[in-house]
Amino acid sequence: MFLRILITSVLALLIGCSGTDKASKYYMPCSEPVLITTKNNIFNDTARFLAGLPVKNEIIEPYIDENFYPEYSTTIDENWNKAFALNKESILKWRAENLKDDYNLSIFYPFSGPDIIHPLVFYPKAREIIMFGLEPTGGIPDITSVEAAEVNQQLSLFSDAIDFALNRAFFVTLSMEKMVKPSSLNGTTAIMFFFLARSGYDILGIREINIEADGSLAEGTSTERGSVNGVEILFAEKDSREIKRVRYFTLNIENSSRQLARFDTFVREQLPFTTIVKSASYLMSLNNFSRIRSLILETSNSIIQDDSGIPYSFFRNNPQWNVTHFGRYHRPISAFKEQYQKALDDDNKRHSVTPIPFVYGYGYGFRNITYHLVLAERAEKLSP
Repeated sequence: MFLRILITSVLALLIGCSGTDKASKYYMPCSEPVLITTKNNIFNDTARFLAGLPVKNEIIEPYIDENFYPEYSTTIDENWNKAFALNKESILKWRAENLKDDYNLSIFYPFSGPDIIHPLVFYPKAREIIMFGLEPTGGIPDITSVEAAEVNQQLSLFSDAIDFALNRAFFVTLSMEKMVKPSSLNGTTAIMFFFLARSGYDILGIREINIEADGSLAEGTSTERGSVNGVEILFAEKDSREIKRVRYFTLNIENSSRQLARFDTFVREQLPFTTIVKSASYLMSLNNFSRIRSLILETSNSIIQDDSGIPYSFFRNNPQWNVTHFGRYHRPISAFKEQYQKALDDDNKRHSVTPIPFVYGYGYGFRNITYHLVLAERAEKLSP
C-alpha cells in the first residue's frame, strides 16, 4: 500500500556524477547517474524501525507497540554492543594500520548473504558493492504488508536471526531460513537495512532489479528462465553528500547454473574490483565452482579472504599475485575438516605471528580458535 502512495508523492532527483552537480544535496562519483528519493523517506524510517532506533513517521507509528518495542530495542542494543560493535571497532583499527587506501572503490563480495557491513568496514571509501547469495531478497521491506497484530511476532523472529548473525559474525543460510518466516520485514533486504541503519547510514532509495540475458541491468523482477533477480539500495553516511550503492542478487553460482552467464557478463562490465571473501563454505575448492573462482581471479586487483575462499595454491609462488599473511591459521572446523591446506599453514607460520584482534570467518563456539587473512594483490593492476 505505502509503495503506491510513495510513488505518487516522492520527489525524484536526478543526481549527476562527481564533478557534474556538486550543488545538489547528494552526488555519486560514478559513470552513470542515479535516481534517488528525498532523504526523509519511508525506506530510511523502516530501516530505523527494524534496527530498534527512534522513528517518527506517520505510516510506521501505528505499528509501534509502546510496550513491546522498547523491549525489542533494548535487546537489539545489547546484542549489537556486546557482539558486533566491538568486532567492528577492532576491524576498523586493524585495517587503518594494515590496509592501503588505494583500493578500487568497486567492491565484489561473493557468497555474502546479507552481510553488507564487512565490505564497508574493511573498505570505508567504497562506492559500489556487488553481493550475492542463495538467500532470496525478501523484496522491499513494507511494514504495511504485515497485519499490525503480527508485527511483534515478526520483530521477535527478526531479533533471533540478528542475534544469531551478530554473535557468529557470519550467516548460515539454512539456519537463517528456519528462524525467519516469509515476510519483507525479515528477509535479506530487511537484514541489510538493519545493518546499514545500525552503522549510521541513511537509506536514500531502493528498487528491485534483474540482470537480462545480455548482462544488462533492468528494473523490476523477472520470471524468465535463468533470470537473476536482486535489489539495489542507495545509501549515504549521515551528513555526507556522497552516495553509496549496493546491489545484492539471489544467485546459484554453480558451473551448471543457468544464471551464471548473465551474472558473469554483468560483473565483467564493472571491473576492476577489490574483492572480499568470508565464510564461503570452501565452495571454490570444488570443480563445480571453478567459473566463479575464475571470475574473481580475472576481475580483481586485490582479494582479501580467509581460507574458505579461493584455494591458496592459486596464489602461492604465482608471480601475478603478491601475498601478505595476517593472523594465525587454524585448521578448518569439523564441518570442513577435509579442507585443511598445509601450504597455507606453513606459509602463515613463516610470515605471520601476530593474531588478528577480531572474529573473521568460521569458529564461533570452538575453543582456542584463531583467525587469519590472506591479502592477494595483483602485480600488474587491471584498468577500468
